[in-house]
Amino acid sequence: MTNFLDRFYNGLESLPWLQGTIVATILGGSFFLFLNSAKKKQKTLPAPGISVEEQGVQVPGKPGVYKSGLLKNSKEETIERVFPEVKTLYDAFLRGIQKSNNGNCLGTRKDKNSPYIFQKYNDVWKKSSGLGSAFITKLGLKPGNGTNVGIYGKNCPEWAMSAIACVKFSMVTVPLYDTLGADAVSYVVQQTEIEVIVVEDETKIKKLLEVASSMATLRHIIAMKNDAITPELETLAKSSNIQLHKFYDLVEYGQKYTQKDIPPKPDDTYIICYTSGTTGTPKGVILTHRNLIANLSAFTRLCMDFMPEMTLAENVITISYLPLSHMFEQGSHWSTFLSGGTIGYFRGNILELTNDMQALKPTIFPVVPRLLNRFYDSVQTKLEKAGYFSNTLFKTAYDRKLVEIGQHIIRKDSFWDRLVFKKIQAQFGGRVHLLITGSAPISTHVLELCRVTLGAHVIEGYGQTECTAMATVTWPGDYEGGHCGGPAVCTLLKLEDVPEMNYFASEGKGEILIKGPHITKGYYKEPEKTRELLDAEGFLHTGDVGQLLPNGSIKIIDRKKHIFKLAQGEYVAPEKIENVYARSPFVQQVYVDGDSLETFLIAIVVPEPGHMKQWYKAKFGKDDAIEKICKIDEAKEMVLKELQKLGKESKLNSIEQVKAIYLEPNPFTIENGMLTPTLKTKRPQIREKYFPIMKEIYANVK
Repeated sequence: MTNFLDRFYNGLESLPWLQGTIVATILGGSFFLFLNSAKKKQKTLPAPGISVEEQGVQVPGKPGVYKSGLLKNSKEETIERVFPEVKTLYDAFLRGIQKSNNGNCLGTRKDKNSPYIFQKYNDVWKKSSGLGSAFITKLGLKPGNGTNVGIYGKNCPEWAMSAIACVKFSMVTVPLYDTLGADAVSYVVQQTEIEVIVVEDETKIKKLLEVASSMATLRHIIAMKNDAITPELETLAKSSNIQLHKFYDLVEYGQKYTQKDIPPKPDDTYIICYTSGTTGTPKGVILTHRNLIANLSAFTRLCMDFMPEMTLAENVITISYLPLSHMFEQGSHWSTFLSGGTIGYFRGNILELTNDMQALKPTIFPVVPRLLNRFYDSVQTKLEKAGYFSNTLFKTAYDRKLVEIGQHIIRKDSFWDRLVFKKIQAQFGGRVHLLITGSAPISTHVLELCRVTLGAHVIEGYGQTECTAMATVTWPGDYEGGHCGGPAVCTLLKLEDVPEMNYFASEGKGEILIKGPHITKGYYKEPEKTRELLDAEGFLHTGDVGQLLPNGSIKIIDRKKHIFKLAQGEYVAPEKIENVYARSPFVQQVYVDGDSLETFLIAIVVPEPGHMKQWYKAKFGKDDAIEKICKIDEAKEMVLKELQKLGKESKLNSIEQVKAIYLEPNPFTIENGMLTPTLKTKRPQIREKYFPIMKEIYANVK
């Protein structure tokens, strides 16, 4: 990212001032041509009768219950299917074969210089049949919803085909997180009584075999990569009475002894998706084919009403890099299959994602806020370093594109795109038409920058594994930001009082409760936790506190589960405070905590290295490592003042403002156990690690 921005700005700054003046004159002459051409461009407008001012509307006869504004003029409260013939994921893939005309389905590339090579829809379907048939004839699995199959590895065609094989024979997919520890993997395998696991590579096979004694039901491991099975692993497997198989050997075997498909029913389980486990043992969320189809239909309906071009097979090309063990990526995969679109897999290195995108040229980019925040920061950093001419040109182009967006014109072929933004767009393949983000809050400024520079729609969803993925979603054409949209067409939503936090539904604030055909049956073999999750009316209690806005959209303002008392007896909600502090350009990550015996809060702050180093150089006139910068008192004081300023602007009360901080140079990551695989903060683990530091801070302040 940094390299291409460097080249872009250096190119602009190399223009002499006289040449810059000439260019500016040319820009002025071209300005009117630009305005005239803009009027001819297609606007993104909702279908007739739909207004972004009514993204959620009350259900007649049910006070306080809201449905999607897309159903304002319909008697239906929710929609389960947009295509009547598509009732299961089996049906969805068959539709993809038809709509694509047996087009490109799954693509990979060998290295950064190679093109993508694609497998056709029919090929993927046949290979999945072969694998599923081998499950039955070679490995002895019973077809049907009582059989669970584990999949353990990074995204790849073999991952997808393993899931499709399960669908073809009504078996259940159980993803194992790529970064799960051995104990969690063992727990999941034991609870679901898995006999077969499809595994990515040698490292993960070895990890499984080392704890095989704790997984009594495991009998077969299938290696996605042929070279993953080594003599050492063969010996280790034999000692555990486990057989190792090569993926494509089983596909070939199954194609010789093909079994007749046993398609699933809508209420059959498709997947048991284990939640990240921020507080303890992971819970298996049961999701059916009906659940998935309802969620896919909600996204499809949104496209139909705002972006009908994104329902056509030839326009749907998706980059796959978010973990398939998470429902966000599951939804992306099956939505692509439903439309007959194409999926291209990244090569496994997130640092080379843009290189893969340049080769694939995707039109849809599912993305987490963390990546978009880095993109925003890199642009801002380059602007700060750029000279007057570059900044003026960028700002002029930005402002003109912003005017177009206000007119509902989203494009990447304007005069300003060709002059300024084309190089940025090219880094992501040059064809991105839709960014889909979720899983964490994101700034309005970041969303705006993406729309302007990439010439793409950006929609933001809110949901959780227990509702398949999406419960609410913003609409194309709503550029306000700061909220998560209204209910999706599969969702009913209401608020419930949280009196201990002074939130009341009568005032438009409360815990978000959701209901619909996308809601889980419950947690696998966890009836008590299921009863805590779902009430008698079938509403799912999310644990998130929301505010209902005048346009019927929802804004996440707090979290119910992590509140605690300080010594004064006052409740505080740390995640609400973290969301405020995370807006600072000096903050990469922040964790707020306290002690019930103390009167104030402390923050562990992972600073954004680029901004911290700039501040340090400006103050001390030299460069230094981020580890050293984090240790100096001046840095702590500066960041603390920055946080308190943001808190004041956001109207945090005095008890919600942190009074002391610790600067941690090393980010919270999945690998160091501080983040879940879905990039959520593991609060107990962070608290345990930093408790001695917090204790010392409290003592020093006293």
